[in-house]
Amino acid sequence: MSVTPLDDLLSVETLSGLIRTFVEQAENRSCSALFSRSARPLLPLGDSATWDEIEFSRHLAPISGPDSPHTRAKRLGRRKRTSAMAMVKVYKDLPAPHLFLSRAPGSDTADAEAVLSAELEDMANLIANTKEFLACGALLGKIDVTPQTVPGSDVAFTVEFGNFMGQAQDSWADPTTKIRSAEMIRLKRLFKDQAGLRPAIGITEPGVEGYLVQNNEIREFAREPLGTVILRNLNLSGVNPQWEILAGLNWQFTDGTYKPENGPVTRYFPADHVLVLPGEARLQQVLGWAEGKVHVPAGPVISEPGQATSLITELRGSYAYAKVRDDPVGIRVYAGWYGLPVVLNPNAVMVFRVVPQAPAP
Repeated sequence: MSVTPLDDLLSVETLSGLIRTFVEQAENRSCSALFSRSARPLLPLGDSATWDEIEFSRHLAPISGPDSPHTRAKRLGRRKRTSAMAMVKVYKDLPAPHLFLSRAPGSDTADAEAVLSAELEDMANLIANTKEFLACGALLGKIDVTPQTVPGSDVAFTVEFGNFMGQAQDSWADPTTKIRSAEMIRLKRLFKDQAGLRPAIGITEPGVEGYLVQNNEIREFAREPLGTVILRNLNLSGVNPQWEILAGLNWQFTDGTYKPENGPVTRYFPADHVLVLPGEARLQQVLGWAEGKVHVPAGPVISEPGQATSLITELRGSYAYAKVRDDPVGIRVYAGWYGLPVVLNPNAVMVFRVVPQAPAP
């Protein structure tokens, strides 16, 4: 049977490549982008992710005389962890009239490829939203999946990583707080004492950005010749190199949101928090990105159950495939992702509250 352009478009390879590309191009999902860019790839063999939490030695190696034996060092601290992975699965039915007769988005003519691409991009956006929810949860110390936290889910699981928690001595919301000369120094020392690594990345949300801009000390700093560039042209969608001067941290601002059906707009990142991490060169020792095996029908569009089971291919992480429907005639497109973001070194991910909590009564 000759393969038509539509068959090419609906092949597993093409659809999976498109869904992966659309997910990776999603805007302002800073947490999942950090994992996919810098975390250590983990390749689970079964239906769960397994990883080791590592603790490196930080004491001094002893000094011995020329004739003394070597001093025995302890083995690397290691704790084995296992968790279920998140299986994110969605599908869409595309009736033939919608696919072949509908006007393509932004066009006056019908274009099946453009219609399919737009629908697939919408599915990829849903998947990317859930990946960002999971990634932010991991960085904040806890992934909590329930039908309440992820509406429509039919499974529930929790993974607690035990990330290091810290908080400011004085509220950053107070414009008189010495953020640059006192709080930033304390933040960096807390991280270095706990992790043994140099803090290099700060991830936060627009509210904390507002505290920084309104702070009296930082405003004075901005009047200095080298300081004036720091408070200009802030880029909330990611890294702003001009902020690196402030306490030596590479600040990244995230304002990503999602909107549950019939629910309010919700931010991935909580207010009044800063995440502190080492530089990206070190992140493979700190973060892991597990992507599990998925099995999908191979080849062009599958129309019969026998065809769907006669040839199956194995993919990892993201996937998509299509199946012909005959009543009504059309295409059902399936897409999903199977994986889990994990924290390999909880001591090297600090969750810092910039507005201290009041002591419990």
